[in-house]
Amino acid sequence: MRPALITEMFQQAVERFGPNPAISSAQGQLTYQELDERANNLANFLLAQKVTRGALVGIMVEDTVKAIVAILAALKIGGVYVPLDPTLPDPRLEAMLEQARPEWFVIDSQFLARLDAVNGKLGINARAILTDEDKLAAPSSSQTAQHLLPVAGLSEHDNPLPVKLDADPEQMAYVYFTSGSTGRPKGIAGRLKGIDHFIRWEIETLGLNEGARASQLLPLTFDGSVRDIFAPLVAGGVVCVPESREMILDTERLIEWLDREEINLVHCVPSLFRALINGGPRPEQLKALRHIVMAGEAVLPADVARWTQIFGERVALVNLYGTSETTLAKFYYFIKEADKDRPSIPVGKPMPGARALVLDEKGRICPPGTVGEIYIRTPYRSLGYINQPELTSEVFVKNPLNDDAQDIVYRTGDLGRILEDGNFEFIGRKDQQVKVRGMRVELGEIESLLREHGGVRDVAVIDREGTDGTKYLCAYVVGESLDIDELRALAASRLPDYMVPSAFVMMEKLPRTLSGKIDRKTLPTLAQANEAREFIEPRTGVEEVIAGIWAEVLGLKRVSIDDNFFQLGGHSLLATQVISRIREALQVDVPLSALFEGTTVEKLARLVVAHEAKPGQAERVALILKRIEKMSAADTTRMLQEKEVVRG
Repeated sequence: MRPALITEMFQQAVERFGPNPAISSAQGQLTYQELDERANNLANFLLAQKVTRGALVGIMVEDTVKAIVAILAALKIGGVYVPLDPTLPDPRLEAMLEQARPEWFVIDSQFLARLDAVNGKLGINARAILTDEDKLAAPSSSQTAQHLLPVAGLSEHDNPLPVKLDADPEQMAYVYFTSGSTGRPKGIAGRLKGIDHFIRWEIETLGLNEGARASQLLPLTFDGSVRDIFAPLVAGGVVCVPESREMILDTERLIEWLDREEINLVHCVPSLFRALINGGPRPEQLKALRHIVMAGEAVLPADVARWTQIFGERVALVNLYGTSETTLAKFYYFIKEADKDRPSIPVGKPMPGARALVLDEKGRICPPGTVGEIYIRTPYRSLGYINQPELTSEVFVKNPLNDDAQDIVYRTGDLGRILEDGNFEFIGRKDQQVKVRGMRVELGEIESLLREHGGVRDVAVIDREGTDGTKYLCAYVVGESLDIDELRALAASRLPDYMVPSAFVMMEKLPRTLSGKIDRKTLPTLAQANEAREFIEPRTGVEEVIAGIWAEVLGLKRVSIDDNFFQLGGHSLLATQVISRIREALQVDVPLSALFEGTTVEKLARLVVAHEAKPGQAERVALILKRIEKMSAADTTRMLQEKEVVRG
């Protein structure tokens, strides 16, 4: 007898916890019964439209709750959901749809014309179901489309009865896209039983039960969001959705939200975990938090040390490792406080239902302590890359340790070794693939795009590590009369935001090894490149404070007032640190968005002054800080005790 599948487990949760909250968002709460009825209504409508088992359903919806409803509906009818980011550039969206070619879309009406144009290029005649606030609505006469055929009559459809369908554990359940070295994204086709396997493991291992409150912080186009959705919904818990995606970047607000919502479980990438620490959480906060489960990047021992210094081991930190190709994660490790003294945090051991090998280049087992490539063996692996059989066969290979053609293992491309205690350690990649904010990035894809610019003669893109340990991308470009903003615009027009290089460095030529390959190890750091730039000193106290904060956060000796924060290697998570320090130093409640509007010291200083509670306040505080820097400790104490100084 097969175990219940994820849709069946959700149905069991509906029967047990019907009136309990299932989703909590800024719009209010949705009970298990209400969520199930909404998903059933859409599922029954799809069935009425003759949508067959295995049909691909693209989901292009801005609201998280609506997207979860659509995901459940697609799974209930045996369909395949394909989450699509509405903010993606058209060429990127086109490359994804060219591979997957969904037959149906659940889509917000605001995206209809854009999607229709992309489908027109590809010759896809799909059908679209439009969302309208809390209802699924038929398109109005103004919402015409040539290549998408909007479904009529849905606004009058009302059938919340349970969908009766025998699911197949082996069937495709979703397609999530990741970067590809050929310049085309790869669509990973996950199986239904792969979701079931991981969710069962997490619920049992973490002891999730009725009322468990889990944050939904990961983008729904990232396969890790499956954990956010189904771990709580199957256990009888609550999916807690923040009021906006912008709030996730403002870590002070995020910490307050996690505290206020009494979140028990957080899934995130290690860079967001690092941002939480930089947000300055206090020991009395996050009392309800029990687990932080991380995946997608290396967890740094320094971050473990800083976290445990505040919270000890009250909150369990769990490090996951695996690939989208093998479904979500297949290794786990419960981090201990003593791990802060390790050179790296282990990725642990395979969970039940998975095995792993470390093999050398000849396919032989590496002894403990020896570095080799990690291979993962599990029946819960994905089906490979949708409509790309050649790529699939390159990484899903016959187990080199036997002659059984049915014994398939996945070549991760990751280097690792087995430690003395049996835990696995991740070392790095064999190729040019890196992780940025938990997302896989093929550096060759970015280099290939930048070479399309007529003025670019040579280019190398590498990942750099900021002062906070977070990875960012840096492009080194050789050419004539090149404009950085133009290169950035080219990248942004074709790539998702996490693949757009944070910094561009102009070079006369790229360093090369004796064999003629680009010597990536000798490319100058941003600090070295910055020293060669023309320097304009701060002219006001506010500019001086901001320049000092930027230099400290970015690890630079100095910052010119016309330097661009993001061109210096800054990114969204570092931006939260900068704004937090400016608020504290200058006593001005400046919003996080100010740094994205004022990307230079000069521009940001003007925005800070514009947000002053009283005219001249920020400049007075800046001058006081400048005086304090030059004073002795005793003089500083006396000055701060003077009421008139404190009042500013």
